[in-house]
Amino acid sequence: MSTHLSEWKKTLILGESEKQQRFWMLDDTHFFKPLTPLFASFMIPAVTTGTKRAFENMKMPITQFLVKSDHGYYYQTMPLHPEPYEERIIKHKKIMEASFPQIKSNMDRLVNEFFMPFYQKLFERSVGYLSLKEALHYVEELQHFYTKAWQYHFEIVIPRISLVIALEEVYRQVTGAKDTKEIYDFMQGVMNMSLETDRGLWLLAKQVKSSAVLCSLLTSSKNPIETLGLSTEGREFLKDFEDFLSIYGHRTTRTHEFTEETWFENPAIALSMIKNYVQIDYDFDGQFNQVIAERKAKVNDLFERLPAGDMTNQLHTMYNWALNCWGVDEDHHFYIDAMLAAKSRYFLKNVGRTLVQHQIIACDEDIFYLYLDDLLEALFEPRALDEVVRQNKKRYQHFLSLQPKPFFGTPPNLPPDPVIERIFGMSQNVIVNQTKSFKGYAASAGLYTGKVKVIYGQEDFSKLEKGDILLCKTAPPSWTVLFSIAGALVTDAGGILSHASIVAREYKLPAVVGTKVATSIVKEGDQVTVDGTNGVVYFGS
Repeated sequence: MSTHLSEWKKTLILGESEKQQRFWMLDDTHFFKPLTPLFASFMIPAVTTGTKRAFENMKMPITQFLVKSDHGYYYQTMPLHPEPYEERIIKHKKIMEASFPQIKSNMDRLVNEFFMPFYQKLFERSVGYLSLKEALHYVEELQHFYTKAWQYHFEIVIPRISLVIALEEVYRQVTGAKDTKEIYDFMQGVMNMSLETDRGLWLLAKQVKSSAVLCSLLTSSKNPIETLGLSTEGREFLKDFEDFLSIYGHRTTRTHEFTEETWFENPAIALSMIKNYVQIDYDFDGQFNQVIAERKAKVNDLFERLPAGDMTNQLHTMYNWALNCWGVDEDHHFYIDAMLAAKSRYFLKNVGRTLVQHQIIACDEDIFYLYLDDLLEALFEPRALDEVVRQNKKRYQHFLSLQPKPFFGTPPNLPPDPVIERIFGMSQNVIVNQTKSFKGYAASAGLYTGKVKVIYGQEDFSKLEKGDILLCKTAPPSWTVLFSIAGALVTDAGGILSHASIVAREYKLPAVVGTKVATSIVKEGDQVTVDGTNGVVYFGS
C-alpha cells in the first residue's frame, strides 16, 4: 500500500517497522469496523495531537494516545512521559484532585460555549450552495476544530475516571472491601443523555399505545411516516416525533463515523425502535424510580454502618462528587463523540454536493472515500477524483472482510493501567472447554439463560425480541435502546466503565463485556447462560 500513498497519508498508516518498535493495541471498543478515508483523516490526527495537549495539561504519566491505522482499523500506543514516573504522577494527582468538584460544570461550560456554537455553524453550512473557496475554508476550519474537540474530550473524561478510581481506593480503606467495584452499585439511577433518549422513545411509544388509531397506523403500514401524516392524530404524533429527533436524533450505531445515516436523516430507524417498545410491556419511569430507590437505600445503609471520622467524611464528599458527575460519561458521548460526527456529516455531504457540481466526484457521499489531502487539493484546484474514490472504496470493502489483530509488538512489562483497563478491557480470554465457558468483565450482575441474537448494526435492531440475549462486538450508547428488550448482554470489547457496562447496570441487565471471543464462538440462535456477577458465559450443551 505504501507505494501509492502520499507522505501525508503515510502519517495515518501503521508501518511495519513501527509495529515492532512499540506496543499497539486495537481499539475495538470504539471502532469495531475499519475507518473510512475521510474520517480517518480527521480522527487520527485529532486524537494524536489532542491527547498530547490534554495529557500535558493534566500532567499525565503518558504523553499521548498515538494513533495509526492498519488495514483501516484503529490502533493506539501510549508512550510514557520522559519525566520520572513518581514525580509525574504526583503532579497529575494534584491536578486531578483539584478538578473533581467541577467535572460536570466544566463539561457543561465547554458544551455550551465551545461545541454547540460551532455545531450551529456546521448545521448552517450543511444547506445552501457552497463555493469551492468557501468549502475549502470551512473544511480547514473543521479540521482545526476536531483537534481542539478531542483535546477537550479527554480533559472531560480523564478527571471523571480518576475520581472513580480514587473513590474506589477510599472505599477500600474505609470499608475493608476486597471488591471495590461494588461502589458502582451506589452510582445507579443517575439520568444521562443515553437514558434520556431511551425515555423519549418510550414516551412516544406510550403515546402510540394510548391510541388505537396510532397503533394501527404504526404497526400495519409499510410506510408509517407517510400514513401517519394523513390523519390529524398522526400529524400531532409526527410533530412530537420530529421534536424528539431535533434533539436526540444526531446519532448512529457507528458513533464517530461519517458514512452512516443518523436518525435525524432517516426517521424510520427511530420509528422502528418505537414500534418495538409498543410491542413490549415496559415502564421506563417505574423501573428507573425503582433503581433510584434501591441506590438511595444502599447508600443510606452504607453510611449508617460506617464509623464517624475523617475518612468517612472524605468518602462521603468524594461519593457526592462522583454521583454529581456520573452522567458525564454518557453525556460527553452524546454532545462530543456522536454529535461531532453527525454535524460534520451533514456539512461534509454539502461539500460533497459542491464537488459533484464541479464534476470532481459522482455523488455527495463519495466524499467520505477521499483522504483529506486529496479533498483539500481538489477544492483548491479542481480535478476529477472518480478513480481515486473507486480505488478507495474497493480497498475499504477488502478491509471489512479482514479480522484485525488484537495488537502489534510486545506488551510492556508493566502493571495494567486502571484507567485504560476499565474503559477498553485488557485481558486475553481463556476458553474453558471442560465447562464450555469463556470469561469477560463482570459488567452488570445477574444470571440469565436465553437464545442469542447477534447484532452488528442498526439494520439488525428489529430482529431482537423480548428476552433475547444481545450479543455484539461492542455496544455504543445508541444501542441502549435495545437494553429494555434484551434479557442479557455479551460483547467482545469493553471494560467495566465502558458505555455498555454503565448503562447495563441502570437497566439491571446481566452483562459480560470484553470477552474478546464471543462473536466468534457463539452463533445466532444458540442458547447460553450469562453470569454477569462473575463475568462468565456458558455455551453449548
